Amino acid sequence: MTSWLPGSGICLPRQSRRRSGAASCRLEGIVLRCPYAVIMKAHIGGAALAACLLILTGCASPQAASSATSPTPTATPTPTPTASIAQFASIITEHETDWRDYEEKIGTCAFASIGKTPTDFAKRTACRFTAQTVTVTAKTAAREMRALPKPPTEIDALVTRTLTSLDRLGKNDATTACKDTESDSCDAAETQANGDIRPLISVLDAWKPYTR
Repeated sequence: MTSWLPGSGICLPRQSRRRSGAASCRLEGIVLRCPYAVIMKAHIGGAALAACLLILTGCASPQAASSATSPTPTATPTPTPTASIAQFASIITEHETDWRDYEEKIGTCAFASIGKTPTDFAKRTACRFTAQTVTVTAKTAAREMRALPKPPTEIDALVTRTLTSLDRLGKNDATTACKDTESDSCDAAETQANGDIRPLISVLDAWKPYTR
């Protein structure tokens, strides 16, 4: 057994005999255990006292060890999903033929819109149904593209241009205006579609490296 000598920084044994091995000292209510204690003799008042010198590097407080803070793990960022070029190109391919056909027949439809013969009437009706079709497919294509994850960097700007053109054409109200294909509102919707389809054709040309 040992006792603490106040103010001295040493631990005194209650028995005079010297002990080897681990020493235990109670300091301010904290038990310090030294696996390697140095035993030495000191002479105080002629009595042989064993002084327990604590080697600080070999002693530890259980309370201090338990209070150590564990490092906070670093969160791994979740990668942003990216769609493939082929996924975007397939949407263009699905509707490209209809859009190009409509643009190629604008001149024919324009003459039919002012014609008086039964043939002109038949052509005019067909042209105005086609105008409704291209406005609907433009909306559909834009919706399908926006449903995909972020496009690859290579086509990011092209996708933005495509959506701008599709949105412009898709806003046309031809499906409502052309319930009566001979109405002035239907004629106006067709004329508007004729103007909006041309920028889209330019965009389709830019897709050729990915749709061929």
